[in-house]
Amino acid sequence: MAEVIEEDIEAAKCKEEQGIDCKQNTMVSVTDITSYMYCPRTLYVRKVLGYEEPPNKAMVLGSIRHSFYDLANKHEERIVARMPSGFTREEIIAAYLETYQNLLRVAAVNRANSLAQFDLDPFSVISELKPAAIAEAKERAENVFSFASRQNIFGEELWQELSPKILSELKIKSAALRLKGVVDKVELYKDALLPIELKTGKMARDGVWPGHRIQVAAYMMMLQEKFGMPVTKAVINYLDHNCTRTVVMNPYMGLEVKRLTEDVIRLLNSRTTPKPCGRERCACES
Repeated sequence: MAEVIEEDIEAAKCKEEQGIDCKQNTMVSVTDITSYMYCPRTLYVRKVLGYEEPPNKAMVLGSIRHSFYDLANKHEERIVARMPSGFTREEIIAAYLETYQNLLRVAAVNRANSLAQFDLDPFSVISELKPAAIAEAKERAENVFSFASRQNIFGEELWQELSPKILSELKIKSAALRLKGVVDKVELYKDALLPIELKTGKMARDGVWPGHRIQVAAYMMMLQEKFGMPVTKAVINYLDHNCTRTVVMNPYMGLEVKRLTEDVIRLLNSRTTPKPCGRERCACES
């Protein structure tokens, strides 16, 4: 791949040569920042030279998962508002389970053509993703039941007063920060927000990995701008270790996010391929 990159680098034209102010028009994905922190060369090859990985099963399943959570966010109000006064825990869980399993079927069937490319049928994918949909339904149902029991309110009033509301895979962006991203989960309270990131794999011995810290810092900044309320901390849930770590926002993290955003924008508008990062497990030289 190295020879191909060097051959193509002269063909990678900066938008500035076309009369476009790149610095003002570039929106940076938060995952681009974390990729840059790991290896600038790999990010450059993928984003500037266009060497994207071909679609694979994981990508298709990820798109179905995103679609399901988007539908879940949109339909939750209807579930809560239609529940009868004095509903039981079993009734609210059943209502969520029925709706969310239907939504998962919709999300999978809508991607049937993409699944067919990998000899997958929607029903096998539904079976594979069903445990996550059930877990999501039960978590949200328990949240609603607990709040309704404490406040003794139901119907539309319950939905309006519900705290926290849980939003999964929330898409956010900020023109001012020139950032965009998708937050795994957000707990929306009356006067505050708590973003939650779900991670698999190794966990740092102390604290969190630098890329994870910057990722949630960027999300906190965008969420505070979007909702106009304080976002002072985030939680990272390391699923494989059944452990959560809290990241508390501070001004220095905000400055670091802005600096890294500028660094990524400069990289994406450059015509010089970065040198290999030297990491043993990085494929930037392959």
